[in-house]
Amino acid sequence: MKKRLFNYFVKGRRFKKEFKRQLRMLIVITLGFTIAFTWRQTIFDISLSIIKFFTKVQNSSTLSILTSILITVVSLVLIYIASYYLRDNNENY
Repeated sequence: MKKRLFNYFVKGRRFKKEFKRQLRMLIVITLGFTIAFTWRQTIFDISLSIIKFFTKVQNSSTLSILTSILITVVSLVLIYIASYYLRDNNENY
């Protein structure tokens, strides 16, 4: 029993493959958050300009709420599209 567990965790191909997959995912997520944090204010300012152009609202709190809603909706659409096209095959599980 100990040898089977040792082979699974230390020598096993599935464990190494899954470990690499999880490590790759961790790196991608970390870099993604870094990029998002870097571009946060720029995207907010651009969205604010778009909302001002289309709505002609001058109240700063209303503009901030509308801009946040716009960014949330666009982000949810992008998440849905990315999760649809980047999903794993059932064979990988």
